[in-house]
Amino acid sequence: MLGDDMPWLVPLFFGSIAIWMFPKSVETFARDKSESLLRALRWLPFALLAVIISLRVSAILSHDTTHIEVASYLQSDASFVDRLHVLFAGDGLVEWMVLPLVYLFAWSGQGSQKTWTPEGLYKLKRTLALMLLVSSTLLFDDSAYIAPETMPLATIPSPMIDAWSVVFLALALFVVITGLLAAYAPSSGLQRYKNRFFVPVSPFVLTAFVYLFMAYLSSGVFDESWWSDPRQDDAYATFWMWIFLAFNLHIFAAPQRDIDAHLGAGNGRSKALAWSIGVAIGILVLVTALLMHNQQTPDQTAVKTSLWLVGWMAALMAGVLLLPLLGFDDGSRPELNWVRWSLMFGPLLWFLVFEHAPFLLLGSWIAVMMTTPLSWLLEESAASPRPPHIAMIALLAVVTIVFAITSGEGLRYTIPMGASLCVVSSMLDLRHATSSRQ
Repeated sequence: MLGDDMPWLVPLFFGSIAIWMFPKSVETFARDKSESLLRALRWLPFALLAVIISLRVSAILSHDTTHIEVASYLQSDASFVDRLHVLFAGDGLVEWMVLPLVYLFAWSGQGSQKTWTPEGLYKLKRTLALMLLVSSTLLFDDSAYIAPETMPLATIPSPMIDAWSVVFLALALFVVITGLLAAYAPSSGLQRYKNRFFVPVSPFVLTAFVYLFMAYLSSGVFDESWWSDPRQDDAYATFWMWIFLAFNLHIFAAPQRDIDAHLGAGNGRSKALAWSIGVAIGILVLVTALLMHNQQTPDQTAVKTSLWLVGWMAALMAGVLLLPLLGFDDGSRPELNWVRWSLMFGPLLWFLVFEHAPFLLLGSWIAVMMTTPLSWLLEESAASPRPPHIAMIALLAVVTIVFAITSGEGLRYTIPMGASLCVVSSMLDLRHATSSRQ
């Protein structure tokens, strides 16, 4: 990571990202000044990250002993191969992970100007900025220049580049980037899903997620032993939260954008919204409390902690209802869409503050699955799903919860099972949406 040479680079980097939380205002202001200013603002995060990476490369290759990674991992006789291992697998790995995401700020739809809408690009930038900002304090370890006393007194075994780790990182970045593009790129309609037998994503993306969830099972992250020291590896855990968010974008966000546009004018959607919020909070309370009580995490106050977590999720869902007043009102059901997005983003967002936020994952998934057909059922102009549709989702959700509680494995098997349930639910939703149009 960046040493104490230029400690202002990291906060400046995140400041250049923070402005893209308001992409329309930034681009309007910059374009009124000059196109050069607009290009500079688009490329600024990428340029700053390139400087940060170049300083790290220089420190490692020149064996700068004031750099925390050199002091930690490299002895004076370290070979060039050893330095490459530290460069690509050391503490600064996150910088390589973030680099392609930051490039998307500057990309701005080049080569796709005729198909991408400005609103789609604004949403892409806003989501990218949110992901990076809420993860910044966990992914970027700034202790090297804030607390110099953390410099190690002796070298420790250096990290090594593993072929399977490279595959894992490549697939993780692939699903994150394609998830963002799938959620905001121009849609060709529901016909593509019909041709895939209502599968929400391509077989290749599904295969990538199967591999990633297999890696999750063997990683030990969020398993029973993890919760004895939840902050033991924040960057690694945060990266998994990114993968889960990418899963949400693929399985929920992209299909729902196409689904809702074909399910009626939305008469009675206020009633549907109220019931959806109530059911979502009820499911979150029940599922999260059961999981945390079963795991005894953090201790005998597990239920109390789960209520605290769900309370903040409820506050987030209430807060996002104000977003349409601020101009975020696109889509056929903007209020309901923002509630769903709070469920999809909430675990990652609150993990920044609450170390036990991953326990919200399963409840959030089930809440999205159950409230999607619920809104159709209550809206007057939407075609109601068949009883077997709702019964199957409810039955599979109950089976997943019961297995999670009786297995004694915490979240280890719960999350892959919940992910499989999400895929089945999304397929049923797509099938109903397609058949209701015919």
